[in-house]
Amino acid sequence: MGIENSYAIEISFDINIFSELILEHKTYQKFQKTQNRYTYHPEDKNIPVKGHYHIYPRNSKKEIYAVNIDGTAHHKSNRGFEIPKKEAMELKKLGVQIPDNRILEHKEIFINENIESYTSIYIIIND
Repeated sequence: MGIENSYAIEISFDINIFSELILEHKTYQKFQKTQNRYTYHPEDKNIPVKGHYHIYPRNSKKEIYAVNIDGTAHHKSNRGFEIPKKEAMELKKLGVQIPDNRILEHKEIFINENIESYTSIYIIIND
């Protein structure tokens, strides 16, 4: 009986180059009071990643924002984003702890970095 190890491999890439790369099957749900859609990704302690929602416009795969269940920004580029009021109300009903001002944390300014065009995927390997 050995100890099971888990490894997380992070792969970062420029989404402008690999925007059509299929990473996972997504099931889109439509907000009741706006035209936007969302997908839910559950928490995974092996990575680690918090449970979170990605929000997309009606006819596009280009993400508008992503929010963690605890109400924080899922991506650094989403810090400072104000969630639309109607979407904030629906996300709260789904269990997201949206702050009263609906703003996802503070905005960090990066000098000479185009961090917003990069994203990461994780591959989990279990022994």
